[in-house]
Amino acid sequence: MKTKLNIPAPLTLKERDRRWQIARTIMANNGLDTLIIYGDRESAAPAPFCIDHYFTNDRLGSVVVFYKDKSPVVITFAPMMIADHMQAELRGDQQWIAPEQIYVGKTGENIGRMLKEIGLPENPKIGIIGLEPYPPFYFDGALPHRTWKGIMEAFPKAELKPVFLDFFKLAAPKSEEELALVKYAAMIGEAMSEAMRMTVKPGVSEAEIAAAITSTCISMGGFTAEILMGSGPEYMGWGPPAWQYRSQAPRIIREGDIVLSEIFALYGMYETQHQAAVAVGEIHPDLERAAQVARECYELGVASLKAGSTFGEVVDCMEKPLLDSKGWHVHPLIHSINPYGPIGFGTAPGIEILPQAKRYGNVGRLPNPGRDIVLQSGMTFAFEPNCAFGKHLVNLGGTVVVGENGGIELNHNATHLMRAEY
Repeated sequence: MKTKLNIPAPLTLKERDRRWQIARTIMANNGLDTLIIYGDRESAAPAPFCIDHYFTNDRLGSVVVFYKDKSPVVITFAPMMIADHMQAELRGDQQWIAPEQIYVGKTGENIGRMLKEIGLPENPKIGIIGLEPYPPFYFDGALPHRTWKGIMEAFPKAELKPVFLDFFKLAAPKSEEELALVKYAAMIGEAMSEAMRMTVKPGVSEAEIAAAITSTCISMGGFTAEILMGSGPEYMGWGPPAWQYRSQAPRIIREGDIVLSEIFALYGMYETQHQAAVAVGEIHPDLERAAQVARECYELGVASLKAGSTFGEVVDCMEKPLLDSKGWHVHPLIHSINPYGPIGFGTAPGIEILPQAKRYGNVGRLPNPGRDIVLQSGMTFAFEPNCAFGKHLVNLGGTVVVGENGGIELNHNATHLMRAEY
């Protein structure tokens, strides 16, 4: 018997026009002659730089060019994107981009030639979304050097201006159509977290857990970019499970373990994140204590995530239990999604306080960008409160929407330490 899915309606042309107006507003506010949106390659996950999709609602990996009040030009990476566009027309899909707007040739040379063809002046002011740092992976920006070089060779007198922050402030507050997709992604993530909890038990491998999480997502019409996972009676790392990049067998779960994860649930390129943690029987007291601190951080963060507050104020409020407990943390307590932007590590210590850190050349700390950004209703944030004592780490959390009087929680099971049943 097939399960009937309550899939949200596709985004409308009204939503398309709203977004294209955002592009034109950015151009007007910055006195730009044109706006270029760089989209990274498809399948670059997690945290892909896929701002092109925001304006095309189509396959990832294109460069989008806005000029005056004309419909945008889409410069894509290969003929396969056009083949998919043709197929979508045969299916009767609603498409935002007409065939006449799409060109193959995602290189700096071709982009420069296209800019000349659309009539750009010799000394243009060009806004680019893709030049600025975009943590967690694009610290030097997403736009490749050769793409930048090709534009500058075509227009040596051009002024290039990074405008991602302008884009973030206009695009981060979600429309009702967008929120419907975010909420559906959150529902998928809730089911994925429950599938994880039900699968975790002694004798099961991390690979079996990942398979259960992934199949749940796909069966609901979503997709998952990647699953971060670690397990053991203690755990202090963070990232993909080691068996995905080293030639070793997936770890087998044992009594007394904690299984930690970061689950990425996406629907229509709208992302929710779920920090599912599962205790396997009786765990170390420091793990229980860390879970309690992480939950306190979560609750304070939800209460403070309201329109008019600054992101920095939320981070300061959220990290207070962590500071009071004298614990340390391994990844951000909170960051924006849809799109990524502000990241809140706070001031609490990280792995640099561990004795093992002294053996490394430079442990480093990641920055806390976006502290001054004023929150607006409809912005979406991944809550990732995490706390560790010694080698015992716990992370909790989910996706929360900025509300007028506090955060609006989209999921609940991963916001507590879950317990395996067996």
